Amino acid sequence: MAADTPRRLLVATDLSDRAGPALRRAVQLSGEVDASLTALHVVPARLSATPGVDLAEIARACLATHLHQHIGTTPVATVVRRGRVVCEIVAEAAERGADLLVVGAHGEHWLGGPALGSTPENLVRAAEVPVLVVRGPVDGAYRRVVLGFDPSPLAAEAAHLACALSPNAEHLVVHLDAVIGETLLRLHGTSEEDLAQLRRVSTERVRGLVERLAGELDPAPSRVLIGSGRPQARLAPLSRRLGADLVALGTGDRSALGYALLGSVAQHVLREATADVLVVPATGEG
Repeated sequence: MAADTPRRLLVATDLSDRAGPALRRAVQLSGEVDASLTALHVVPARLSATPGVDLAEIARACLATHLHQHIGTTPVATVVRRGRVVCEIVAEAAERGADLLVVGAHGEHWLGGPALGSTPENLVRAAEVPVLVVRGPVDGAYRRVVLGFDPSPLAAEAAHLACALSPNAEHLVVHLDAVIGETLLRLHGTSEEDLAQLRRVSTERVRGLVERLAGELDPAPSRVLIGSGRPQARLAPLSRRLGADLVALGTGDRSALGYALLGSVAQHVLREATADVLVVPATGEG
């Protein structure tokens, strides 16, 4: 089933120059899919104001200047909250009914200190909507998108969503499959020839699923790439070699506390990819 096209985007910014690409990408995507856009800044709860100084008012003024610097006069709704960064972003997304969160990969708070460096992974764990982590410069719409596939509904949802966000891009479906217990088999004397045969069997077993997904995508992907190897190690480097500017994938179930269990593939791609990364997390439904 195709994912619904996002209609309400929320972009979080820490007011640093490194947050600029996330703002520009959010503006580009909101225009691409005709969605509303809200820019959010969270004043960290640890900051204390001098008596008589309104931190929220200062933050609103700084946010207005920051937006003008990076996206000019583009009309954007703005919100300033105070508290723990991830918690406030997730709360704002829920209150506004946002269906896509956009955040930069790194940044620094307006009053100093690390901010968004760890926020993307934490957002994926806490949010129940897709999260787009923007790394690269923004020069128009996405041109080449890698759709990381595994036999799960979340991977299919991520692929459909990425297609909706990049209707004019070239889409490449990629599935990487490793033989379970390959290292142990090798230690117990399994020959490289036998391991190669196991890889071929494993790859062919999922080929039908991968090709079925590809047939359901709109626009249709230009290529379907099925290979062997650990996706944790290979997906990010392969995406670089393919020249992708966006990688999309799903991740994990949710823990008893309601946090998404960030899968090792998503974790590696978030940390190692040079392209933007779109992650669709599990929700608490069901």
